[in-house]
Amino acid sequence: MSAIFSGHDGSADASPARAAVFIDKDGTLVEDVPDNVDPARVRFTPHALEALRMLAERGYPLIVVTNQPGLAYGRFTRAELTRLQLALAEMMQREGVLLTDFYACTHAPGPAGPVPACLCRVPAPGLLRQAARTHRIDLQRSWMVGDLLDDIEAGRRAGCRTVLLDVGSETVWRMSPLRTPHYRVHDLLEAARTIIASDEAATRLDEGVVPEAQLPQRGEPPGLMRHAASALQALARGPRAARAQPGDFGRLS
Repeated sequence: MSAIFSGHDGSADASPARAAVFIDKDGTLVEDVPDNVDPARVRFTPHALEALRMLAERGYPLIVVTNQPGLAYGRFTRAELTRLQLALAEMMQREGVLLTDFYACTHAPGPAGPVPACLCRVPAPGLLRQAARTHRIDLQRSWMVGDLLDDIEAGRRAGCRTVLLDVGSETVWRMSPLRTPHYRVHDLLEAARTIIASDEAATRLDEGVVPEAQLPQRGEPPGLMRHAASALQALARGPRAARAQPGDFGRLS
């Protein structure tokens, strides 16, 4: 998996396993400019920086995972992609946000079209698993956020919970259980709020703070409490399949 690279120095992380937020790059974190490696053309998606600050303040490591086949096609060099990675980290740092790491698959799609020919090209989960090993990430407590169902599949195959940014990027809607997001939202800020509310709700349920009978019921106005209530109810009932349809937002159940 030589196409995977990161800004980590390669030393083992001896800290306890923790929950992270994996974030797709193009269309999720930054505006999608195909094959762009020019830092001057990088623009964060709406409310992305506020979302990153919110997650960082709560201690989530933020890790970018992205397919970058332009290198395989000769559209840019590894040095140019690395320069973009460093520039992105610097942009985030200026906003008070640490980019924990950046993982890219630079392989081209396989001969069967979008089916990966490697273990690291999303929707394969290789990037997430590599990051988990390097940074001692608990994948089952972690999240994958992306604007395509391939991102959702990669997250689910790695064992993460998933959030789809339903911003028009996904056009095929080839659904399956592995491609069904746990949540669907409008932007990265709503994703951050959903992640925080869900994790806080799960913690409260574990502590026995909020009995299910006292939770708001389905049909009440959307918002953080609705997300938290849905998460608590789902946890209390146990896992069950979610079904997604284009245009549905919020918790799927």
